[in-house]
Amino acid sequence: MSGAAQADHGKRPAQRLRTKYKLFYVLSLAALAALFCANFGVIYTLLITPPEEPGAMMKFVYLLMVAGFFILAAQALLVFTRFVAMLGREDATMEEMNQQLDKLTILDDLTKVYNRHKFEAVAERELENVRRYHSTLSGIMFDIDDFKALNEAHGYRTGDRLLASLAQFVSAKLRSTDYVFRWRGGKFIILAPHTDLDKAAIVAEKLRRIVGHKLFGGKIRMTLSLGVVQGREDDSTETFVHRIQSALTGAKAQGKNRVMVSRN
Repeated sequence: MSGAAQADHGKRPAQRLRTKYKLFYVLSLAALAALFCANFGVIYTLLITPPEEPGAMMKFVYLLMVAGFFILAAQALLVFTRFVAMLGREDATMEEMNQQLDKLTILDDLTKVYNRHKFEAVAERELENVRRYHSTLSGIMFDIDDFKALNEAHGYRTGDRLLASLAQFVSAKLRSTDYVFRWRGGKFIILAPHTDLDKAAIVAEKLRRIVGHKLFGGKIRMTLSLGVVQGREDDSTETFVHRIQSALTGAKAQGKNRVMVSRN
């Protein structure tokens, strides 16, 4: 079943329910009108031609009034349930809008991985864990080699698609506890909590190899240069990023398509 068909199928029960609500409301209004007319007729008869035993007639009037109150109560309940349902839908809509807004503030528009704003928050938190709990944290910065030349050869739209494909490809190869961030241009940062430098170096080398063997878009091959460092207890976010960038610069300086592990 297509998405449009599924949406149409999901709307049908709600439409049937709204039709039942409308039908019940119209019928209840008609019943109230009939009760009002009957009540008016009985009272008019009592006033114009009083019967010898008006008690029976008054009982009938009371029964009509009680029936009217029941119908009014049913209408009020119907309106209340509709109002509650409307509030529930509005709450769900607002929650969905808030979630979409949250995603817009932390995700990179192009690649759909985390942006630099999110990096600042995560890096600060994880470095605090390094200082306070002596946990391990490793960072990997990688850059597409000669990305400017790729853009010029294939066009900037193709370059954008390459960035998005690469970001999602790398994300799929990492653990669910790792983070991928778009830094700038063709540069990305991976934060790997509870991972020491040697394990992070293995991850970086694995990424270098699998990316180098993949044809993106079925025809374009890319290579990566990667820098790897481990967070220190005296690191701030700025010094941590500076050390990763220095490691990446070292990988570029040594010929690209390689991993540089910095133990400084």
